[in-house]
Amino acid sequence: MSMNDSLREAAATGNIDAFYALIQKDPYMLERIDHIPFIDTPLHIAATEGQIKLAMEMMNLKPSFARKLSQDGFSPMHLAFRNGHTKLLLRLLKTDKDLVRVKGREGMTPFHWAATMGNSNLLFHFLEACPECIEDVTVRDETALHLALKNDHLEAFNLLTGWLQSNRRRGANELEKKVINWRDDDGNTVLHIAAIKEQHQALEMLLYVGKYLDVTAKNSDGLTSREIIEKVERRGLNMSDATTTKIKHIKKGTHWHKRRLTMLVRARNGLSGDMINATLVVATLVITAVYQSSLSPPRGVWQGDNNSIPTTNSNTLQILDDNYNKSRFKHQLGVKKQGKPVQQ
Repeated sequence: MSMNDSLREAAATGNIDAFYALIQKDPYMLERIDHIPFIDTPLHIAATEGQIKLAMEMMNLKPSFARKLSQDGFSPMHLAFRNGHTKLLLRLLKTDKDLVRVKGREGMTPFHWAATMGNSNLLFHFLEACPECIEDVTVRDETALHLALKNDHLEAFNLLTGWLQSNRRRGANELEKKVINWRDDDGNTVLHIAAIKEQHQALEMLLYVGKYLDVTAKNSDGLTSREIIEKVERRGLNMSDATTTKIKHIKKGTHWHKRRLTMLVRARNGLSGDMINATLVVATLVITAVYQSSLSPPRGVWQGDNNSIPTTNSNTLQILDDNYNKSRFKHQLGVKKQGKPVQQ
């Protein structure tokens, strides 16, 4: 058996002792492999076979292997995903969170693959570990939102838009505006795609987060999202009354934005103790409303069905408004008692 065959067998079977025996015979073996631009490294082989211990050993010895692509255009994390080795995939993510952004063939990252396959559980883990991955695009300028919609994975799409909406990190407003209006190489935003594919659930979700929607953007056919929606409406798409009302608001050039609650959470820095308590109540209820079709809190696994649409009940909005107003009143009252002017 040749050295290459022995190395491949050791990686495939996870035999760490056999692997180090080969290193003793040829100390420069891994260095030579590292100089080859496209190759199945021992880490690629271990990832394909789900050999966690040997994969982690390779990550210690040669972390650069994790970013190499095979001759088929796949990184070790891509291969772990393709072969269903979720535990190994998450170990790789824990070791280096940016591996989820490594682009393989056609510019597809592991995050893009999760969106394409509708794997909401992995999407959640990826976003928690590496929020920046939501900005990555394929060679066709597709975001993960485009891929989820194009493949009819509405649960995954709801998760992604819900994450954008509830994100409270610095620059969240700009990020949401950028991603929600990103156009692929056909000039289509996700709103274009939802209208073209007549995905009324996705339309309702987008209109729910519609504060940042750009309805004037034209695709390669010269159509704006508004014009596509009008065409869909004329074809008699079976949309709810609530959706029809929201579409009318967009046609008038106004935005449906009961999202002041999320904006309050994002702007929470510098608030008083009472006001911060109010924002925490807001955050909890808003996130629950957004994720109700996909999140299963007890196990942390996303299990919503594609028929669920995140909605904001009018009673819930009233409760949130009441909590905010009560907290503001208490804050003002406390300031008055101290003889200081009330801050507006």
